[in-house]
Amino acid sequence: MSAHPKPSRRVVLQSATAGLAALLVGCESAPPAEQAASPTSSASVEPAPPPRGTGALLQEVAPDRTSDLQVINASFETLTGDDQLFAFGIVGADNTPVTGADVQVWTQSREGEQPTGPIDAEFREIPNQPLGLYVVRLDLPVAGTIPMAAVTADGAAGQTLMRVADEETAAVPPPGAPAPVVATPTADDMLGYEFLCTQSPPCGMHDISLDEALRAGEPVMLSIATPGFCETAICGPTVEVVDRVRASGAGDPAVRWIHVEVFTDAGTTVADPVTAWELQSEPWVFGIAADGTIAGRLDGPLTILDDEVAALADSLV
Repeated sequence: MSAHPKPSRRVVLQSATAGLAALLVGCESAPPAEQAASPTSSASVEPAPPPRGTGALLQEVAPDRTSDLQVINASFETLTGDDQLFAFGIVGADNTPVTGADVQVWTQSREGEQPTGPIDAEFREIPNQPLGLYVVRLDLPVAGTIPMAAVTADGAAGQTLMRVADEETAAVPPPGAPAPVVATPTADDMLGYEFLCTQSPPCGMHDISLDEALRAGEPVMLSIATPGFCETAICGPTVEVVDRVRASGAGDPAVRWIHVEVFTDAGTTVADPVTAWELQSEPWVFGIAADGTIAGRLDGPLTILDDEVAALADSLV
């Protein structure tokens, strides 16, 4: 993977939406296809076709919808494959989160194909937040910008676009790739960080530096998140959930649990691990096998799912 310039705070902490909707998503940028096209002043220029999936799937699966919903893509990047976990939020017309609804989803991997669905989504609460998210498992055979439509039991519906990547197109190191080896701060060596852990009270995941654990051939559960300086409702719960799973005894005792803050200071200077791991969003959780390869990863709200965090830890040995 090619190295990217060191990201600024603006890049790392971008939200895909505003208002209450922003609280439902991880800190991320929207896929290119969601960005509006530049207008043209020339009447002789034929308008460009709409971006892939901007309504066609929704019209096909819910032509008689009772109202329009805003479906919030809660993941920066989803990988190709069967049974891939995907999380999303739903916001109503009054900008109020839709929680606890019966929701089914459809996807369309290639334009013109028969939609895949309906697939039941499961609602999950966000710890200590009056919000929630929906989780679904999808078969995603191809990479690209893939539309997903969500329809509630009362006929309200909306659509989002998923950024789906394979091993060749992944922006963030995927499973099977070597884990970037970089130092992270510990209680004994802060490495110049202003804060070791901005969770209150601090988490128990700062006993060893990532580079030391990897060079020793130890499996690692790595969390990259900043509870104190995050702009969404996800980062704080991420560290809390992962630390709780660690304390519960999930995974082999040989697994090292490491947390690193996104910033070296009070939310301005991006830390070296964020750059080394080429992260364009946060929070992230990576499971790293003893041979130094990435075994699995979770991003955005997926990081606050206890069962998924525990399963990733169990997979390392």
